[in-house]
Amino acid sequence: TALSKEGNTTFNELAKRPISVIISADDKRVMIRVDDKAGGIPSEAGQKIWHYLYTTASKRGEEATELAGFGVGLPIARLYTQYLGGSMNLVSLPGYGTQAYVFLPRDPDKVVEVVPDLDHEWKVQESVGEFIL
Repeated sequence: TALSKEGNTTFNELAKRPISVIISADDKRVMIRVDDKAGGIPSEAGQKIWHYLYTTASKRGEEATELAGFGVGLPIARLYTQYLGGSMNLVSLPGYGTQAYVFLPRDPDKVVEVVPDLDHEWKVQESVGEFIL
């Protein structure tokens, strides 16, 4: 398993699941790609990965790390990204790994926090369960 007797992830197990981060930018945006080889997200998870409290951590038959399995990581990451005027996308290859892409505006004048409230119209997009401002 990925956990030693003390409950810590062993170095050998981590080496089998490398994570790479690439940060790139131009005049308008900063792009961040996080790539792992931890088995990907199962196809049947679909859009549920963006729902709070949904998790696949214990469904894969492997022991998860201390931070896995709460079902808040991806929804909160996307919320913060949108709060900062950006977007977040995932590409998952089940059985292999996942790539997360974060796009953030670089121009401070274009970074405007938009929070759903009475001053901003918003609706739920039924197909993906997202708030559209």
